[in-house]
Amino acid sequence: MHLTIIVGSSRPCGVSARVVALVRRHLGDEIGVDDIWLKNYRIEYCDADNACSDQDCAIQDDVKQLVARLDRADAVLYLPVMHAYGTNSRFQAFLERVGYGFMRPRQRPLSDKLAAIAVVGRRYGHTAVFSQVVLNVLLNKMILVGSGFPACFQTHLAHDPEAEQALCETLDRLCEHHRRLNSIGAANRRPEKGHQSMHFHNG
Repeated sequence: MHLTIIVGSSRPCGVSARVVALVRRHLGDEIGVDDIWLKNYRIEYCDADNACSDQDCAIQDDVKQLVARLDRADAVLYLPVMHAYGTNSRFQAFLERVGYGFMRPRQRPLSDKLAAIAVVGRRYGHTAVFSQVVLNVLLNKMILVGSGFPACFQTHLAHDPEAEQALCETLDRLCEHHRRLNSIGAANRRPEKGHQSMHFHNG
């Protein structure tokens, strides 16, 4: 499985970086992890001109490059940061572009990819941000995977064992679902044992 993490933080050494390190440590070397830090990309705000209903978005920025990286992933972990009880502005711009305008004329290329969410913030508002990203995941027709409780990391804590457990269980479920989907796909591609093609002749 190849996992891509979308990181909303602008702090290279903050809690989000610790979460990315946790993901890599938990998954080990067998799972490829690609972390995309949105701070390194130019993401313009959606202009809501609705022209993307039937043609590609005309805004020239790095969103096309970001979507190409996401398209190569088997699973995506959204890692937004909470500002003012909502997601930070850069992540909000990303959600608007990728959820609303950019994907629509492209027939939702992230459809059926596995997705999970973890939220970083001081306190309060975590579940509101979590719910917003859930709606974006569903809009892009992805498959949402969770562990029963949202992984919400509180930045005022030196360690957040509850959030770490929720995230690790979610990562395990991502791997499990990826294996199941692959086994189903392999079974569908494999011809049944002893099956022979049937030919009908007029007689």
